[in-house]
Amino acid sequence: MALKFALLGAWHSHAVMHVREAAERKDEVELVGMYDPDAGVIAGNLERWAPHGLTIPVLPSQQDVLDSEAEVVIVEGHVYQNLDYAEAALEAGKHVILEKPAGVDLDQLSRIQALAHGKGLHLNMAYMWRYNPAIQEILRLHALGALGQIFQYRGHIPKPKNWHQELAVEYTLYHGAAYFEMAGHLIDLMVAFLGEPTKVLPALGRHYGERHDVDNAMVVHECTDGLGMVDTTAMQIGMDRRVEVHGTGGTALHEPLGSNKLRVFLEKESPGYPAGEWVEREFTPHEAKAGSLLREMAACIDGKIPDFSLPHDLAVQRTLLRGCGVDDGRALAKAPS
Repeated sequence: MALKFALLGAWHSHAVMHVREAAERKDEVELVGMYDPDAGVIAGNLERWAPHGLTIPVLPSQQDVLDSEAEVVIVEGHVYQNLDYAEAALEAGKHVILEKPAGVDLDQLSRIQALAHGKGLHLNMAYMWRYNPAIQEILRLHALGALGQIFQYRGHIPKPKNWHQELAVEYTLYHGAAYFEMAGHLIDLMVAFLGEPTKVLPALGRHYGERHDVDNAMVVHECTDGLGMVDTTAMQIGMDRRVEVHGTGGTALHEPLGSNKLRVFLEKESPGYPAGEWVEREFTPHEAKAGSLLREMAACIDGKIPDFSLPHDLAVQRTLLRGCGVDDGRALAKAPS
């Protein structure tokens, strides 16, 4: 039987990936409805998503989502809305996939994690690159010990320049602005490889346009066994998002981020990787679609231990906020209008 899910909040651009999956895997997942308080968001989504050929019921209220037959609620609203949505869904007995970053209040995130745990429900983060096949392979090699001690991690995740003015409308609400919105993707992986940092050293620049908000940031993380560097810009020309993992036993490079490409150099032979030479891999489209946020959630509901724990997700959000210069756990720089 297909896993039934609904969208609570439908503003975020990532919402379409769940629609696409529902269209492609009708035997596995079923989208039973969506709600957003902004009628313009709903109308725009229905128009943009029409080519997927999926009939999407529009639910009239948040309560209708909570009363629906959905077993999983995917929260895709504005970041400042999402923890309230997630909390309501958990109170209603729904499993939750929460869009990144994990809200604007660290204490509330911790509280709803405790709520999920107490109710025996799953609260998974929507860091979708966790299930990219190249990232999965780097994580596998790390778990095997093939990369040795990870001593350096680098991640670059820019936004294109022509989005700068439009995105600034949303980013201006948050400490760290563009860094807050984007860097969690790479911090999620950095914490998986290096653990939570002991020290966070942010450089938060305002270097383009009207220069009101952070749009050019580089943050260095001192970890127990290595350094993690994460940077983002909001005015990139030519997308070159990438992840580098450097260890005493090998190096793994994934570029562009989200592609099916991987380069690995190992000091010692490992199955599929001879010693002392670069191996270039390109995963097949089938391999690229093997994992997903919804497949992970379905497996967790069936008893699987989540790939990423609640303490991990809390550490990621804590690290992200520290990189934004936030020391009280609160990301909002100004109240939403």
